[in-house]
Amino acid sequence: MTDEGQFARMLLLAVDAWRYGTRDDRQQHDLQRALAEALRVAATRSGLDPARWRRQEAGDGLFAIVTDESAEPKVIGPFIRELDEWLGRHNHDLRLRARLRLRVAVHHGVTLPAALGYAGDAPVHVCRLRDARAVRETLEVFPEVNLVLAVSEPIFDGSVRQRHTSLAAKDFTRVEVADPAKQFFATTWVYVPGVTSERVGACLGTLAVSLRFAGAAAPPPGFFEQVLRPSFEAVGVAAPDGEEPTFRVPAELAGTALTGRWLEEVRTAVTAHCPLARIAVGIALAPDPAAASAEAAELADAEPAARLLAATDRGRIVIVVSERVHEVVVARGGRLVFPESYRRSQGKTGCWIRVPGHSVPPEAAPGPDSPPAGREVPAADQSFSAMTHGERSPILGQSTFTAPVILGDVHRHGGPR
Repeated sequence: MTDEGQFARMLLLAVDAWRYGTRDDRQQHDLQRALAEALRVAATRSGLDPARWRRQEAGDGLFAIVTDESAEPKVIGPFIRELDEWLGRHNHDLRLRARLRLRVAVHHGVTLPAALGYAGDAPVHVCRLRDARAVRETLEVFPEVNLVLAVSEPIFDGSVRQRHTSLAAKDFTRVEVADPAKQFFATTWVYVPGVTSERVGACLGTLAVSLRFAGAAAPPPGFFEQVLRPSFEAVGVAAPDGEEPTFRVPAELAGTALTGRWLEEVRTAVTAHCPLARIAVGIALAPDPAAASAEAAELADAEPAARLLAATDRGRIVIVVSERVHEVVVARGGRLVFPESYRRSQGKTGCWIRVPGHSVPPEAAPGPDSPPAGREVPAADQSFSAMTHGERSPILGQSTFTAPVILGDVHRHGGPR
């Protein structure tokens, strides 16, 4: 450790026990002993030496400067796995409220020894990440898990994303942390052992869907009975109650299950039962349920979706997802989720658009020069290499054209269109 006032950039670990204050004196005594043993065993088994750590302890957790050489890859990987395994054995026969469950945060930055412990922005930062509302809520949302790990953006970008750790980037979920009262705003990346990042991303916020029907104030007759409810049943999830066009998505339908399988079931049912319906589907993710619903409705009503629906007199579905949904779910891809099929909106609304059946959403130019309804003509002097999706056609090459003819490497999913 450095002398007081000397500059040093250190790896920082902050740990806190779940619901410590609700326990009686004896329970707190036993929990502290178990916590100390859990950290000692996990550190030793992962090749770290906890005796070298510089600690600032509290009854329900600790702040530690990890001084081991090359500690970062060991902490973000073996240490977390060993800690989760120890906690799993310890908690096996305990009731939920008696279990030892932990919030763990990791960061690195400048740290100075001070009269009452350690000073600097970095110690504050790592403790604020550990105590962030979203990190706390993770243990409430997933009662079966033993711990949640939150790493700072520098740790994620410098170590996890660069594959210096055995925990992969795809296993983490990005979370924006905001505490206006303390003037603290940051990005953290959350990992929950045994829970997919998609499910974490969906459950840390509320997913909401909003449906808008072009040319009609209400959905087509039978839409909820023939399309919406069967689409939820097809993916094994109970449909939302009522017949409101904007609804919150059940937690079980997280991530790509919503943007992939469920949307495909909706599309199939619409084709069968409402072949002329033109529907905009807005999907949003926000910490507050009301905010998620409002944003989903705004996306479904947004001008880009309206123009694409107005450009055709045939049946069509336009999917509009928020920046957050695209980042957390779509960009990672998955079953029936094709990131390359989304196009960023050029309008004021921050969103991404997909039109099923098109490799890239068609442009619907506004104004008097727009193509007539039912006919989408690419702009002149524009080169295309087209892709739809399953059956592969011969390569015809790339060409510039003004007629609605596709020349290129054509792929189809689901047979000829």
